[in-house]
Amino acid sequence: MTAMLFDRVQQHAAADGKAAYFRLHRYRFAAMLQAMQGSAPGSTVLEVGVTPGHFTQLLVESGYRVRGVDLDPTKRQALWDRLGVEVRAANLEREALPFDADSFDWVVFSEVIEHLVYSPLPVLREFARVLRPGGRLLLTTPNELYLKSRLRTIVRAMLWMSLHTRAEFREQMLLEGSARYTTHARTYTMGELTWLVEQAGLRVVQRRYEAPWERVGLEAERLRTHTLRVLAKGAFAALTAAVPPSRSMLLLVAER
Repeated sequence: MTAMLFDRVQQHAAADGKAAYFRLHRYRFAAMLQAMQGSAPGSTVLEVGVTPGHFTQLLVESGYRVRGVDLDPTKRQALWDRLGVEVRAANLEREALPFDADSFDWVVFSEVIEHLVYSPLPVLREFARVLRPGGRLLLTTPNELYLKSRLRTIVRAMLWMSLHTRAEFREQMLLEGSARYTTHARTYTMGELTWLVEQAGLRVVQRRYEAPWERVGLEAERLRTHTLRVLAKGAFAALTAAVPPSRSMLLLVAER
């Protein structure tokens, strides 16, 4: 059933010109759905940062009742209409969530916290406000201690180079207004993420190091056409599998 669901969403993504995005994030979505297993049928979910909507569709077709919030939901309005999902506009760092207290069984906050310019604590407190007692927050974000990122930092430091390339620096400096949210403001370690969530008044019930990015590109059919690349990626994936804190993604579930 899960495989059929993912294949169906993959087909919609391809028809929408988002095949590459879905391929890159498929394993993240699978880890998130697994973390939500055991939820009561028809549980209410607030997905914060819904664009491009692949996980939204996975939630809806898994039986969840979903509402969303995004900086500009109008860009994907046709999809929200097709899924029957209300998505409201809001800038989390400037305004409260446009929902009543005690409204949701889940808040999903995936690959967004790293884009916030200021401290995420006010945003996390808003999640605690809209969650029902016993409701849960599902949060994922890139791991600051991801092995690939650490190695890149070490190499550039040893070569007496800036930790950012010239292109990265210029791209970030030219971002103004809401465009600032298209790049990472900072990444977090699991310890930092846990502290933030607990400071917001939530109790952490699950912490996992996941490896969604390492699994992309290891498809069996690529072994014949990209043999060396697949073998190198496979070796890297095996290394991060052996050392969980070096994996690419942090996944945390916390309860109100």
